[in-house]
This record gives sequence, C-alpha cells and structure tokens, in this order.
Amino acid sequence: MSADEYRRGRKVERERQQKDRRARGRYRGVLPAIYAIGFVSFTVVSLFIGPEPAFAVYLVTHLFYAGLIRADIKSLQSQGIDWGFSRHLWFGAAFALPFVAPAYYLYSGRVLRRENESRGVSD
Repeated sequence: MSADEYRRGRKVERERQQKDRRARGRYRGVLPAIYAIGFVSFTVVSLFIGPEPAFAVYLVTHLFYAGLIRADIKSLQSQGIDWGFSRHLWFGAAFALPFVAPAYYLYSGRVLRRENESRGVSD
C-alpha cells in the first residue's frame, strides 16, 4: 500500500481525479482559426480601406487574442497545470506582437503533451 491510500479528503480526491484525466486546452483549438480570420481581415482592410482602420483591426484582434490566451491559460490552470509567471508574459505579449498567438498555440501544445505524458494518458 502506498501512502496515498491512507490520505482522505476532497483535496486528495481532486488530485486523484486530475491525474486520471487528460489535460486539454479549452480555447487552444479555436486560436488558429481566429488568427487566420484576423490576418485576412487585417490584410483586406489595409489594402482597400487604409492604414487607420487597419490599425483598429489590429488592436481589436490582438485584444481578442489576449483574451483567448488568458482564458485558455486559466482553463489549463484549473486542470492542474502550473504556468508560473510566464502566463503574464504570454497575456501581455499577445497585445502587441503579431506572432504570439501561433507561438502560444505551439508552446501550449508542448505543455499539454508533456503534462499528459506525466499523467500517463495518451492521445
């Protein structure tokens, strides 16, 4: 018998349930589609309307990316994945930098793969 078999309580049950299930990013799958839509709309607006409305599209889409990244990180944290201080960096960078959304998509995929391997759950 291991030491965990003697532990009781809600926290122990929650830890046991989190180890048994697969970690998934709630909004991670939507991010590439939203990024593609934002890129196309930015390109169309900048080519046909002008730079000022294109800047407005840029701001709105990056605000939306930051919100999606924040919500995804919060959903991953609720599943027991610790992000530390880097969650603030991902959220803040999504406001200003154009390629943060695809970089976050790739990075979070690595984090999820590593976490699922440590939980012993395969795809």
